[in-house]
Amino acid sequence: MSHSTETTRAVPWYGEMTTYHWIAFIICSLGWAFDCADQHFFTCARAEAVADLMTLDPSSNHVIHYGTLATSIMIIGWATGGIVFGIVGDKFGRVKTMFFTILIYSIFTGLSAASVSIWDFMVLRFLAGIGIGGQFAVGTSLLAESMPARARPYILGFMQLISGLGNVGAALVAMGFAELDAVGMLPLANWRCLFLFGSLPAILSYFVAKYLREPDSWLESVKHGRENVGSVKELFTEPTLRKHVILGMILAATGVIGAWGNGLFSMELAGKVVAKIAADTPEYKNVQQTVFAKHGLEPDAEPAPEIQKEIDDARKSMIGIAGARWRARNLLIFNIGAMLGMYGITLGSIFWGRRPTLTIFMIGCMITTAATFLFMNSVLTQLLLVPPMGFFMMSMFGGYAIYFPELFPTRLRSTGISFCYNVGRYIAAAGPLMLGGLTAAFAGFATEADSTIPFRYAGTAMGSVYLVGIVVVWMLPETKGKPLPE
Repeated sequence: MSHSTETTRAVPWYGEMTTYHWIAFIICSLGWAFDCADQHFFTCARAEAVADLMTLDPSSNHVIHYGTLATSIMIIGWATGGIVFGIVGDKFGRVKTMFFTILIYSIFTGLSAASVSIWDFMVLRFLAGIGIGGQFAVGTSLLAESMPARARPYILGFMQLISGLGNVGAALVAMGFAELDAVGMLPLANWRCLFLFGSLPAILSYFVAKYLREPDSWLESVKHGRENVGSVKELFTEPTLRKHVILGMILAATGVIGAWGNGLFSMELAGKVVAKIAADTPEYKNVQQTVFAKHGLEPDAEPAPEIQKEIDDARKSMIGIAGARWRARNLLIFNIGAMLGMYGITLGSIFWGRRPTLTIFMIGCMITTAATFLFMNSVLTQLLLVPPMGFFMMSMFGGYAIYFPELFPTRLRSTGISFCYNVGRYIAAAGPLMLGGLTAAFAGFATEADSTIPFRYAGTAMGSVYLVGIVVVWMLPETKGKPLPE
């Protein structure tokens, strides 16, 4: 063994990092963290937004239906933006592309707060999704190409781990706004305030433009001919690359369907559970008595239509506020579990290899999804079941961040990652609709005592999507310990 090799191994991976490496890591990680926070502001707000814009009861199944439709439309926006900006990132540079994707998702998230109908709300979420989808491929490519080889898997895994901070931050903001809403201190509806807050990441685009530079490997690839950079034709005609991108798309689709077509609807399940719990509380049962006393009516009086409306509105508000609290808490503990999972999948990928680790985590996804959807019915079961589901389910994206850059050469890396991730999203856009369809199919299992049974069975059935991913990942190469393809 040479002296230089011994010296290199004696230095820890982070000892090879320069100041610029850390700056690039922080900025790219924040860009992805804010991107993920934006996604979860939508997750927290969609039920309330749909109910408000369509004047529906928050616990109505119509809210689930239009919420799943809005989610599918946003996922289609992600996929479209991801593919377009993935190609743009290869052809024109990672830094410029990241600058514009951050601006796009920030501006259209803020504009979502001004929605006046369900339809313009969906259009704005589609446009925000275009920016959200573009961020991952260019940020991951920039970091993969900028980092020392030994540091690369750690840094890519930790970037995904830090995205968990964005998710947790979104949950904490949502919880804070829910409490402010409960005491009447918000100037606008809770969901509108969340989307306005989601426009703040636009500030980060300044730091992207000022401090980041294009990776040397990308600059070198452009020198050899821009027509070869970001070539979709080459991606799908060269046999090895075609195999990697098609199987990568299927692998990514299982994770996106699992998370966005199913797991994150545990927030809606939490809302349904709390609606049932809230309806059994003395405060809820005493609403009519309180309103009657306010208007000087006898307890056995027949309420006039306007009095009945006041009673119904008060009950709806109680359930809505309780549901917002439960959904925000659900998101918080889900993403605390996710952050631990990101760390776990990073270490597993480094020490066990990419394929075995992804397989273990997909098995965990199936088990924890079934447990959560079947058995979450109280605060205690929510605290026990939701974090493990987050641990396995969201950590899949940490695995993708490490694995996908290793499947494609520099000139096609952003394009390849974007096709894997975003064609997978097109497929996954059907996930929320599948969940809604399965809920309808299981409608006959609902009982007077528990109307959540169809939704529970649908979520459990959807968890089987990970079986596809387990098969596909073993058809791809193991990349542990190998250099990035050039």
